Amino acid sequence: MFTFDSDKQDVAAELLKLGGAKAILATVTAADAMSAAFGGLGLDGKLMVLGVPNAPIQVNPITAIFSRSAVRGWASGSSIDSQDTLQFSALTGVRPMTQVFPLEKVNDAYDLMMSGKVRFRSVLTMG
Repeated sequence: MFTFDSDKQDVAAELLKLGGAKAILATVTAADAMSAAFGGLGLDGKLMVLGVPNAPIQVNPITAIFSRSAVRGWASGSSIDSQDTLQFSALTGVRPMTQVFPLEKVNDAYDLMMSGKVRFRSVLTMG
C-alpha cells in the first residue's frame, strides 16, 4: 500500500510512476483530491466514490477515453457493508489513517472536519 500527500505531491503522477492504479477508493469529501487522483488510474481503472464530495469532481475526458477509466459511485452504509469492510480489512491488513483528538478538543475537530482540512478520518478519544 502506498500513501501520498496531495498537498506535497502530484498524486496522479506518483500513481502513474507505479504503473497506474487499478482502483482508487475515494472516501474523503474533497472533490479536488478525487479529481487529482483520477489522472493516476491505469488502463481500465476505476475511481470508486464512497464519500460525498464537497463540489463536483472534474474529470479530463481525454484521460478517461485513452485509459478507459471510469468513475463509479457507491452509497455504502448498511450494516452488512460495515461487516464486509471490517472482515476485508482484517484479512488484508488494511488499517485506517486517522487524526486523533482528545474529547476536550471536540470543537477543534469539528471545525477542521467542516472546513475539509482534517487529515484522514477524525477520531475522538476519551480518557
